Amino acid sequence: MARTLLIGNPQVTWREWLKEHRGGAELLCLDPADPVQFTPGLLNLTQGQKRVYSRFYGSVDPQRQPHVIVAAAAQALNVASDNLIVQTFAYRPSPVLRQTLALLSQLIRADRILIANGTDIDQSGFPVGPEQVELERALPPMVQHAQRKAQWLKLIEECERHTIDLRRVTVEGARFGSGRAMNADQRKAAGLASAVYVEVTGSTLLIVSDAEVEESTISLALDYAGCSKAVLAEPGLYRNLMCSFANQAGEDFGTGILLEIDWLSMRAQVLSTAVAPAPVKVLRLGSLRVDAQGRELGETRPWQV
Repeated sequence: MARTLLIGNPQVTWREWLKEHRGGAELLCLDPADPVQFTPGLLNLTQGQKRVYSRFYGSVDPQRQPHVIVAAAAQALNVASDNLIVQTFAYRPSPVLRQTLALLSQLIRADRILIANGTDIDQSGFPVGPEQVELERALPPMVQHAQRKAQWLKLIEECERHTIDLRRVTVEGARFGSGRAMNADQRKAAGLASAVYVEVTGSTLLIVSDAEVEESTISLALDYAGCSKAVLAEPGLYRNLMCSFANQAGEDFGTGILLEIDWLSMRAQVLSTAVAPAPVKVLRLGSLRVDAQGRELGETRPWQV
C-alpha cells in the first residue's frame, strides 16, 4: 500500500504506464485536459473504472484555477485509500504550476514521486526524492482534440435541458454573479440603458452589452457607480460555457453546457447530466466553451465574464 505521485509533461502520456503498473490502486486524475478519463474539465477519483469522486474544473488549462486542483485533491483524499496513484497535469515551466505541484506533494504525502524524462522542472524541494521514468510519447494535439470531442459528444447525449433562475443560485467561477446588479433605472442613470446587464463588485464595473460602449459612456458609468475599472463582455461569451450544478455543500452533481442567458428574466438554459428538475444551489461556470457538435471554441480570458 503506497501513494504515488506522477508528474509528466505535454509530450508524454501516462496511459500505457498506468495499464502496466496501476494494478488495483485507486487513481486520482488531476489533469483536466486528459482526453481519456471521462469528461475533460473534470477532476476524478476512480476505483477500477468506477468514479467515486468528481470535481468540476471547467477548463483544460491547469494554470486557470490551480486552487481548485488543490481543493479537489484535499476533498478526494477524504475518501481515497492509501493504495493511491495521483496523476497530475502535464507540467509546463511556470512558477504557479511548480508551486502547485509542491503543495500537492505535501498534501498527498506521497511515498514515491515519478517524473517523466524530459520534464523541465527543478526536482529539489519535494518530500521524497523523485525517480525518473521513461514514458511513451503523447498523441499529436489533433488526435487529443478528437478524443476530447468524442467525450464531449458523449456528455451532450446524456444531458437534459434545464431552466435555471440565476436570481436563486450562487454563481461560481466567473466575475458575473459576484456583486450587486444594477436595475433598469440605475443602468439608465449610468448611461448604460443599452447594456443587458451591469454589476458592481467593489471598485469594478461589469458591463454586458451587445453594443459598443463609448469611452465617454464608460467614464460616466464609473463615476455613477463609484468604480475605478470597467470590464466589458459580450452576451455571446456566456454561450457554450462549460458548467456544473452543485448542492449547498459544494458537491457537483451535474455537468453540462450553458446554452443561453435571457438577461431580461435572468434565466439560463443549460444542458446538464442532472435529472430535471434539479435542486441547483450553486452554478459553477468554467472558462472553456464547447458547442453542440463537441468542438472546443477556446477559453475566455481570466475573469472576462
